[in-house]
Amino acid sequence: MKKFDSTKIKNIAIAGHAGSGKTSLTEALLYKSGAVDRLGKVLDGTTVSDYTAEEIKRKSSVYTSLSTTEVGDFKVNLLDTPGLFDYESGMVEGIYASGCVLITVSAKSGVKVGTHKAYDCAKKMGKPTMFVVTKLDDDNANFNNVLTQLKTEFGPTVCPVIVPVIADRKIVSYVNLIEMKAYKYENGKAVETDMPTAEISEKMEYRIDGLIEAISEAVAEIDEELMEKFFSGEAFTQKELIDGIHKGMNEGVITPVTCVSSTDLSGVDMLLKEIDLLLPPPSEKDAMVGETADGEAVEVECSESDPLAAFVFSIHARHLSLV
Repeated sequence: MKKFDSTKIKNIAIAGHAGSGKTSLTEALLYKSGAVDRLGKVLDGTTVSDYTAEEIKRKSSVYTSLSTTEVGDFKVNLLDTPGLFDYESGMVEGIYASGCVLITVSAKSGVKVGTHKAYDCAKKMGKPTMFVVTKLDDDNANFNNVLTQLKTEFGPTVCPVIVPVIADRKIVSYVNLIEMKAYKYENGKAVETDMPTAEISEKMEYRIDGLIEAISEAVAEIDEELMEKFFSGEAFTQKELIDGIHKGMNEGVITPVTCVSSTDLSGVDMLLKEIDLLLPPPSEKDAMVGETADGEAVEVECSESDPLAAFVFSIHARHLSLV
């Protein structure tokens, strides 16, 4: 792996309710970005992040684990946090150490207590957040219900950027609302396809034009010039949408929503693109406050030219038995 300076590193915590697909999403991101050459499974005990004997036995995360990949020009550290409430401290330490948080929500079971815990923890620490609706391949998945639930429980900051197009209870394509392009998956690869027809769009609970209007309105709230452009009826450019959502995430007033299936990998490459474009690097955040050896407060900027400064967020003890 090539070297990255401190301004080109993104530390991302993956948090959410137990069973919402955090470890599977981590595995899918690592596989799709080329960090690993096989897709591990939680049930088989072959994932990168659930590697301890206890986690393999439980088939769930007990500790916060770190894995690394490259996305665009950035090195991305993924912190897969536990969702079980018994190990909530692991989630807290992972979010504290991160620069932003992906919160997984199952398309099958929707928003749960663990969703709120992860969101509240991230907001309390001032971390930018993004919802990732997982398990879209499940027969009982319902993206529209989950999106409604997210908007109801987390308010107008919720802003969908990638949505599935569903016909006859099956996902036929995904629409990137920033690009205004639709993609279908053939042999695991995204291929651009036609945007939903008026007939399909009419049957969708969330019409595409309504979702675009919602994104535009959210972005308009960020800047007075954009607000004027919005009220004049002029459409935003793709760059304006990206910059607006990016800024809104930094300010905590926009929470984008994407969607994936970690089993067949649909939507994962689109999520990687949004991680590259939308999630802010540490260099954009305010300086952290630490202490000198004398106990004096000092601001630590994220700068390539400054001396090394490290934050220890987790310590693991290993017992050595001598025979």
